[in-house]
Order: sequence, then C-alpha cells, then structure tokens
Amino acid sequence: MDNQLVVLKEKPAAQYLIAGWRRQWSDGGSISSGLPRYLIDKLNAREIGEFGEEVSRQCYPFQVPGTHDAYRPRVAYQDGLPTRDMHRRNYFYDAGNGLIIFLGEEPWFRIDVYGQAFFQAVRELGIQRTVAVEGYNGAAPPELERNVSCIFSQPRMKEDLQKYGLRFSNYGSQGRNGPTIGMALNTIAHHEHPDLDVFRLGAMAPMYPFLSSKNDPIGIPRDHRAFYAIMKRLKSMFKLEIDLGELMSLGETESEELRETLERIGASNPKAKEIIDRARTDYVVTPFEEAVELDPELDKTLEDILQNMPDEPQEN
Repeated sequence: MDNQLVVLKEKPAAQYLIAGWRRQWSDGGSISSGLPRYLIDKLNAREIGEFGEEVSRQCYPFQVPGTHDAYRPRVAYQDGLPTRDMHRRNYFYDAGNGLIIFLGEEPWFRIDVYGQAFFQAVRELGIQRTVAVEGYNGAAPPELERNVSCIFSQPRMKEDLQKYGLRFSNYGSQGRNGPTIGMALNTIAHHEHPDLDVFRLGAMAPMYPFLSSKNDPIGIPRDHRAFYAIMKRLKSMFKLEIDLGELMSLGETESEELRETLERIGASNPKAKEIIDRARTDYVVTPFEEAVELDPELDKTLEDILQNMPDEPQEN
C-alpha cells in the first residue's frame, strides 16, 4: 500500500512558496483558487509533484449527498482500464527563479495529516518563506485599492512584514472563529515548525448584500484587483520578475463595471444606496508603494554630487 504523504518528481532550487486552495471556505474573489492558477499559467510553471495517496485516503470523503460528483475524487481510464488511483488535486509547480506554487483542495478531515504532508514538502524543497493566499467578501468600494490582512507564524517576521502595507489580523480574539486552511497551517507552523517563516495574506473582494434581477450576487466573483494588491506586495517581498500590468488592467475594468452597477442600484433603491455610501465612508485604505531601489553606481554618483555641493551660494 502506498502510504507516502508527498511525491516529488523534481526538487528544483526553491526559496518561496505561494499556496492556494480550490473548494475552500475562504475563497472570496476566487483569490485562493484563482491567483495560483493565474500565476501557473502566466509563468508557464511546471508540475513537479503532489501529495501522496495517503492524504487522499485520510483527508477527504468519497462524496457528499446531494452534490452529485462535485466532491468525488478524480479518476481516469484508458480503453476500459484505470490509469491511476483515485486522487485529489494537491499539486506543486515550479515557476522558476526560486518560486514554487501550490494549488490544492481544502481537506475535510485530519488537518494534522494534511499539515504533515504540506510541511514535509516545504522542507524537501528547501522553502524559506511560505505564503497562503485567501480572500473574503465584503462591501469594499470597487474603485478603491484592496486592503490586505496578514497573520504570521513567528514574532521575528513582523518587523519585515510591516514594510508592506498590511493589516495584522485580530481574527478570533473576540470570540469563537474557526480557522481557514491558511490560518490552520499558519498555527501548525507556529507550534511545530518554529524555524519556518509562514504567513497568510487575505484580501476583501467586493460583494454587496443584495441580488441582481437574475438573483446573482452583486460583486466581483474573480477579483483581479485583489490579485494585484496581493501580488504587488509579494513581487517586492520575494523579488519576483513578473509584470502585473495585466492584473491591474483587468481589475480596473471589473471595478468600473461594478461601480456603474452600484450607481444604478443606488439611484432607484434608497436602502441600497445607504449601504453603498456607508461602505465607501467606512472603508479606509492601507496603501503600499514599492520603494524604488537605485542602481548602486547611480546611488554613489548622487551621493558624490551632494557631498561636493557648496554650503552657500557664491556671491559675485
């Protein structure tokens, strides 16, 4: 019986891991499921491994009544014969330049087994910093920059994280709140892997508490502006070579469409307008602007110029 937790076909040189999950609770704006997939496609990342069959056996149900095949494991056949065992999609991808991307399925059972597999892979790949990306829905004004919240596994990390325009979360401090998968792995890292740096970034994707004429929620189901807000920080933090222009352009288009929709709703519905206006008033942006690093030679030239400037203007 195959009882491996992790199967890695390759172990490329790696420093950073960006992790997200499909079919998970904290996937507002499709941030957790959509952002890793966007990066995999954008960077032509190659699959290099996955969780073993033991994770599939212990961490998931076979099916959930009333959902047909939504939660059943994947299978494959060729000319009538099975070509692989029943499995869940928990894959690792090499995006190059030290970046690994993980896209998995949130476990239903045995977070201890799932966490053991996750951190075994982190150690085998030599990952130095791991970030879980997640999202939640709320009445965020679509035209404004998305705020990004953060939790982290070790006290030593806070000084560096403070540079990136993050809001440090107090989730669960005022009452009972269950963890997201990203939060759960962060807590496991805090207690069981104190030498690893693990953190979770979460962004609010716009979603308002009323429905369209087709009974669809009013919001942005795949919020590229939230993708951009997270990636702007990770690009700087991990020194990634990635063009974020496409994300910003997509995000601006989606946000403008929602802004116009909200304007139309507010014009004909006073209660809805009150909610929209209150959301805009209460929302406070925590911005992040990447510092510009000068070329060392240019920096030295500027320093020489400043040092050689006369103290006072010369008189004629």
